[in-house]
Amino acid sequence: MSQQHSSTSIIIFFLVFAFHVASRAQLPDSTVKVLIQPTDLALQDSFPKIVTDIIIIGNKITRSSVILRELTFHKGDTLNPLLFERVFTRSEDNLLNTSLFNSAHVTALVNDRNSASVYIILAERWYIFPFPIFEIVDRNFNEWWRTKDFSKINYGGIITWNNFRGRNETVGMTLRMGYTQRISFFYSIPFISKQQKSGLSFAFAYSRNHETAFESDQNDLVYFKDHVNFSRKDISASVQYTYRKGLYQTHVLEAGFKHAEVEDTVVKLNPDFFSHDQKSEKYFIARYIFRIEHRDLVAYPLQGSYFETEVTKMGLGLLKDDIDFSYLSAVYKRYWKLGGKFYFSSSLYGKISDSNPQPFYNIGGLGFGSIYLRGYEYYVVLGNRYGLLKTNLKFELMPTHTVHAGMIPLEKFATIPYAFYINVYADAGYANDDRYFVKNSLANSWLYSGGAGIDLVTYYDLVFRLEFSVNKFGESGIFLHFSAPI
Repeated sequence: MSQQHSSTSIIIFFLVFAFHVASRAQLPDSTVKVLIQPTDLALQDSFPKIVTDIIIIGNKITRSSVILRELTFHKGDTLNPLLFERVFTRSEDNLLNTSLFNSAHVTALVNDRNSASVYIILAERWYIFPFPIFEIVDRNFNEWWRTKDFSKINYGGIITWNNFRGRNETVGMTLRMGYTQRISFFYSIPFISKQQKSGLSFAFAYSRNHETAFESDQNDLVYFKDHVNFSRKDISASVQYTYRKGLYQTHVLEAGFKHAEVEDTVVKLNPDFFSHDQKSEKYFIARYIFRIEHRDLVAYPLQGSYFETEVTKMGLGLLKDDIDFSYLSAVYKRYWKLGGKFYFSSSLYGKISDSNPQPFYNIGGLGFGSIYLRGYEYYVVLGNRYGLLKTNLKFELMPTHTVHAGMIPLEKFATIPYAFYINVYADAGYANDDRYFVKNSLANSWLYSGGAGIDLVTYYDLVFRLEFSVNKFGESGIFLHFSAPI
């Protein structure tokens, strides 16, 4: 079973950095320059306006074609001034969801009774991130904090170049040592055609571990560790083709290959780690993903919806693949503004697999990545079929403010936005397992939990959540997470 790693190095760096800066920062004064102040942004009449020009300001690196691709209107379109705000806000959200800009503002300057010029005012992000790696290796930060096992630390270096060549391409390389040694490469090209509908991405990774989770006992992973040799090695490679016809629907086709092997001791401890008592496993993967994205801001949505479904075939009968099974998964998320400062959101996850046996190495379940119940952070619930419902009632404690850190020479980091929200929530889930349930009592039973927390949302898509949760056994705790709750 693939281990999930909490890659918190960049998050921890930004957390320390942001609080240090905020402690010395000042609210921006009235001398901040306004690039454009269209005093006659004529909502004074309702005569349709032809968009005669689209003027982009602030894109020193990003190609204009990438920006124009995200707009809900085009040059030559006719817009009703009464709808300017709605149309422009949606375009601003689309631009921010590219993760290329710290801010995006769309406004119009009326030329005459029949036409208007639209201005796109942008503040680009910093795109090249060379970072030292110092990260905690566990399913989540809370699981690591329970043991505080400092041997589960990775160190090394990672460099990510976002918006490579100004085309929203991403190039990334990782060299990681320590608990999990890994070398990887990733290259994503969102648009390979003039129509900007098709894209490609390539990935390769090699990793090796001294420690391997070989079974689950009482819904907790049990590890074998070899202090001298590497108990597990993995190689993976994949290529993805994406097709995005409009603004909000994306199709993904992926083909990949994976090879994994473990020491003999791991197979002796769990003969079902791979198929047929083998000490290695190789297989090809084919995957199709379909997404519909209608959230306002992807990093921390307040309104809109999101849907994704995935069909995966593991083992294609090529090169005598060692496994052969398929699964279908889906997630639907919905966000509502209730009125005033209140918001409500809910998400539903589901996965079903065929009846072919799945080795321990390949089985999933609740407790990995974002598929978990709050209050059960210390547990894994194995299962090749599961369902998960999350609900969240949110109150805007402090709307988005900004502080300006004058001591920072780079303007891309000097303006720091922040907002606070308080939440109450309830989750419920069920995982069906017909293979490992004897030792894991949480499988094949309904789970539920609830709690309350506070969220900090800041720049570069960073979210910090501090939550108090209670599960169905009455166990409670305070947990820290680094992504939106739903």
